[in-house]
Amino acid sequence: MSAISIPKTSSIALAGLLYKASPVTATKPPALIVVHPAGSVKEQAAGLYAQHLSQQGFTTICYDASYQGESGGKPRYLEDPSARVSDISSVVDYIQQNLGSDVDTDKIGVVGVCAGGGYAVAAAKADYRIRAVAAVSLMNIGDAGRLGWAGDEDPTKHVETIKMISQLLKVEAENGGVEAAAATAPYIQPVDDKTPYDLKEAHEYYLTPRAQHPRAENKMLLRSLPLALNFDAFHLADLYLKQPVLTIVGENATSRWHSDKLDKLIGGAATKIVVPKGTHIDLYDKEEFVGPAAKDIADFMRTNLQ
Repeated sequence: MSAISIPKTSSIALAGLLYKASPVTATKPPALIVVHPAGSVKEQAAGLYAQHLSQQGFTTICYDASYQGESGGKPRYLEDPSARVSDISSVVDYIQQNLGSDVDTDKIGVVGVCAGGGYAVAAAKADYRIRAVAAVSLMNIGDAGRLGWAGDEDPTKHVETIKMISQLLKVEAENGGVEAAAATAPYIQPVDDKTPYDLKEAHEYYLTPRAQHPRAENKMLLRSLPLALNFDAFHLADLYLKQPVLTIVGENATSRWHSDKLDKLIGGAATKIVVPKGTHIDLYDKEEFVGPAAKDIADFMRTNLQ
């Protein structure tokens, strides 16, 4: 594993980790880009999958999103879906410009976890250099924002959310303050008896020694929320998502509806794996789930990156 810097713009570079394929073969291996969930960093779930997949014969890159972790960009803690999608194409650029002697640059796939899976889908629709897509515990962050974790809320209520944040942004612009600055990420609020199990487990994953990382600070700018509410990772997937798609989801994941929706949109074309007894967060770090999921992804990518 080696640390790399991936240029994105004149002012932003993405901090990444490069894992070389093992075992070494006579032919150049394919490359896989691994995209982390919202609020996460490369050293968490994305890094774990990157390591597993490198041991399956792929050169892998995981990285921190723009404005987050060790990557550049201000304001900090911004979750900007458009930037997240363009991050992926920037990593494709990096692979093609810098790794041609080590990998087959015509064989690039993307693997996303949670919101990272949604961003992977969105990037693939617009960038056919990405030859195959795998999504683990897939979440379309726009749908989750509009419809809630279970997908059953009234999206019109967020008109008031956008109005409120617009007022905060006005105050921030006028005073140069941080009225719309970092807040607790909305999907990891303090838990109570009404909190879905998946979100209770997310709280444990991010905020206890289970997977806590000092750069995953559980902060998100409030200005991120309108950006998410107006984003749809699946928009036009029926027209432009032509690459092979694999979704892996826990049988007991409340978020399973995202994977089902995408598959319906693309006419049932996705390869779907439902993991018995699995939850949304189980697939982030529990070895009994991650190991088999990584093998399934490797088999899928070997088949489709030909």
